[in-house]
Amino acid sequence: NLKIYNVVDDNLQDKVYELMETDEFWDEINYLVTEFDRSNGYEWQAGFNGRSGGYLVLYKGGQRVDGTIFAYPGRNIDEKEVPVEVLRKFRKLAIDIVKLTEEMARKCKVSEVEYNVPQTKKIVI
Repeated sequence: NLKIYNVVDDNLQDKVYELMETDEFWDEINYLVTEFDRSNGYEWQAGFNGRSGGYLVLYKGGQRVDGTIFAYPGRNIDEKEVPVEVLRKFRKLAIDIVKLTEEMARKCKVSEVEYNVPQTKKIVI
C-alpha cells in the first residue's frame, strides 16, 4: 500500500499530489519500475493497481522471443512461489519509490507552462 497518506511525511503530501500531475514525476517512478522488471528478466514485474493506483503489485510474466513483454493479468501469486531475492528487490523498490517521491517533494518546484501544439490539416480550396 503506497497511498500518499500512508507513506509520505504529512508536511510533503500536498506537494506530492501536485507532483503527481506532472509527466516528469511519473517518468522517474516508471524508471525505477522498469529497472526492477529488467533486473528480473521480466519474469517478475511491478506495477500500480487499485482504484486510485495506490498499490504496488507484483506480477508474474516474461519476455517472448520477439522481445514483447507480457504479464499474466488477474493471477494471484502465492508469496511462497516468489523467490526470496525477488521479494527483497520488490520491497526495496517500494522503499525507493517513497524515498524518490519525498526527495522530489523537497527539492522540485511545480510550475504551469502554456504551450501551443502546431497541427497540420487538409482543407478544400
